[in-house]
Amino acid sequence: MAASSVGLSAALFVVMSIGSPAAGAPAAVQVLPPPLMLPVRAELQSQPSPSAQKPPEEFEAISEIPPDERMPAAPMVVAAYAFVMLALFAYLLSLARRLGAVKQDISRLESELKRNGRT
Repeated sequence: MAASSVGLSAALFVVMSIGSPAAGAPAAVQVLPPPLMLPVRAELQSQPSPSAQKPPEEFEAISEIPPDERMPAAPMVVAAYAFVMLALFAYLLSLARRLGAVKQDISRLESELKRNGRT
């Protein structure tokens, strides 16, 4: 669906100066000639309209919402904490590796200074 939307957007951009407006078509679609508008109209009709999904007029308790419309929060919270902990662990691991490299460079430079007679 996303790839067809990108292609559709590109097609709309390419043929902007060709078409004539069609009655009832959205402003972005009105620039297409009638033969090219048929696939666009079919795609627009297949998408649910925003008016079909009306928001609740007042507060609804979670016990009143059907189970298939509920979104479980616990798995998302666990996933978020796991992601943050993994990112923190990766950062600390990277920091430890860089600190080890700096320590090796310091010890190498100290040994070179001692070999050259400088203190």
